[in-house]
Amino acid sequence: MPPDRTTAATASKTAVAPGETVAQLIALDQQAVALAEQARQHGQLDPPVADLAEQISIHHRRNLTQTRALGDAEALDVVDTPAIRNQRSEEEKRLKALAGLEADAYQRGYLDAVVETHEQALALIDERLQASDNEVIRRHLERTRGNYENHMKTALALRDD
Repeated sequence: MPPDRTTAATASKTAVAPGETVAQLIALDQQAVALAEQARQHGQLDPPVADLAEQISIHHRRNLTQTRALGDAEALDVVDTPAIRNQRSEEEKRLKALAGLEADAYQRGYLDAVVETHEQALALIDERLQASDNEVIRRHLERTRGNYENHMKTALALRDD
């Protein structure tokens, strides 16, 4: 009888090292902070969008600190994977493209980027929540998820106004 592919696929999907989860969260927070800081420096945002960028910067800097502390406290091997390095490269391209936009186009592009990156983060967090049996990491993922969800909802509301 051939091996059950579904079971093998599920097993490989759930076999994510806790250090990889922490490394991914660090990369996501760094991405959110870089995007927010670029927006804050742009200077031509409507006040609600500027406020969102400020909140994203504050919340993700705090989460970045907490995530690093979690990795240290749990003595995790937190190393960038090829997927994380690829994600960083794509984010650099996004930031460069956004930097060249004029005021109105920039604001729309920023809000689109917040929605897209936060949707991706939520999908990854949900996947890792399903796969993790480490309660400390699960609690951190749940707190982190709340930040991403709130920011995404605010960006969607501002974008769709």
